[in-house]
Formats: sequence, structure tokens, C-alpha cells
Amino acid sequence: MFYHFSETKTFWINFLNYKHLNSKKLLYFLVGLTLCVSSCVSNKKLTYLKHEGELQEEVVYDSIYRTTPTVPLALNTLRPFDQILVEVKTVTPPEYNPFAYVESIAGNNVANIQHPEQGSLLGYTINEEGNVDLPLIGNIKLAGLTFSQAEFKIKEILDDMMDNPAVRIKLLNFRYSILGEVTRPGIYGTFSREMSILEAVAKAGGIKEFGDRAKVKLLRKNGVTMETIYLNLNDEKFVNSPYYYLQQEDVLVILPLKRRPTLEYVQKNVSIVASITAALVSIVTLITVNR
Repeated sequence: MFYHFSETKTFWINFLNYKHLNSKKLLYFLVGLTLCVSSCVSNKKLTYLKHEGELQEEVVYDSIYRTTPTVPLALNTLRPFDQILVEVKTVTPPEYNPFAYVESIAGNNVANIQHPEQGSLLGYTINEEGNVDLPLIGNIKLAGLTFSQAEFKIKEILDDMMDNPAVRIKLLNFRYSILGEVTRPGIYGTFSREMSILEAVAKAGGIKEFGDRAKVKLLRKNGVTMETIYLNLNDEKFVNSPYYYLQQEDVLVILPLKRRPTLEYVQKNVSIVASITAALVSIVTLITVNR
């Protein structure tokens, strides 16, 4: 055993003396290597809506720090094959308000829609000509109108039939997909008329550590074409982007950082790397003491 130890010791002494290599420098190198491989992704790559120099600036709390122009909300219009829920609130008794129980007047244009989050819902489908058949009203053209315009058009007709009706239209088949480096990728739905990209990311649990916030891919259908847009969620100016708000059938793809495979592998195996480094440090220390 002593013979083998002496032989091993001679090997390491020769190694440490190779080209005048300093053992202390090697020790520092090994410790530094451990710290490097166990380090995480830079905070700059993890920060949403970052302003240049903001991480180093002293901020003033409880006051307006900075104002940034925002993009006006794009008013979505109703389209053929949209599936809508028409809610009518009125003081008229429910038995005289057909909108209070859609299922009892279900016809060819009434669809049973499986909403991604709300389950089964009944609504009306706008046909290919842009019309929809509603109770009491009959066939009415809604395609091409904004939600507010469509609500006003229906209310004008119902004013002669009900007491002070309040009309609200919800789009039941507003869906979008979010894929890649998020906590919960999948297909989502919303009743909101102004769903932003940031809200969509938050709904999916946020972007994971190795997701590239500076290069988010947006796929958007435009007629018979599919547009590809890249977005930088790290930049505060994104709130003024024309693509800040989602549109129906949008697909968000959160790409991984280029260094993800290396970073992820090292993070998972950092304990092994640390153990090996500790063993090497012990060997170097032992050899240095016995020189």
C-alpha cells in the first residue's frame, strides 16, 4: 500500500512541477472552476421589460419613475365561424327573456363549445356569410363589427322588446397556444378582449430559467398566410409593440437559450462536479504538504 501511495505521490509531484505549475494556482483554478460551473443564468437574461441601466440605478419608490408610451388596443372584429355567447340582462322576467336559457331554444346555429378552461358552453355560431340567427331578433349580420358595435346593434333591436336590456358578447373560441420553455405549455382560452402576451406567459406559469426572453417567437395567422414575428420581452419598449396584444389562434413559442444544454446539464450534476473538485483539492493539498 505504501509503495502505491509513494508512486502516486511521485506522479502528482511531477505533474505539479510540470512547466513550473504552481500548486496554489491550481488550487485556485479548481475552486474557481466549481464556482463557474455552478453559476446560474445572468439576471439580465431573466428580467422582463428591462430598461437600459435600470438594474444599476437607484430607484425612487412610491412615485412615477418613468412613463413609456403604450400601443392602442387593436379592436378585434367578429368573423365568420366565430362562436359567441350573447348575454342579455334586463328587468324583464326570465320567462320572457330567451337569452336567459339558450339551451331551450337550441337550433342549428347553437353550438356546444368545449372551452379550454370553462368546460362546455352553449353559444351561437356566425355563419360563412357573417350572419347569426338569434332568438327574438332572427338573422342579423355581425361579422365585421367590433364587440361594442355588435352589442349596440343587438340592444337597439331588443329595446322594443325588453325593459332596458344590457347586452354583452363573449367570444367562446378565442384560443391561443404557448409552447416551449414555460412551466405549463398548452392551449388556453380567454373571454378577455385585450389579452396581452405578458398575461399569456403569466397564465402558463412564466418562462423557465433557460427560456430566451429576448427571442420569443409569435406565429400569427393572417388570411391564408402565417406570419412569424420575434419579440423581446426583456425590453421595456415591448409595451409599445404592435404585437403586445394577442389575437385569436396566435401561437407563442418560447425558445431555449443557446447555452441551455450545457447549463442544464451542469446544474443537474453540480454536486458530482463539486465532489470531484473537492477530491482534487484534497489531493493537491496532501501533495503540497508532503513535498
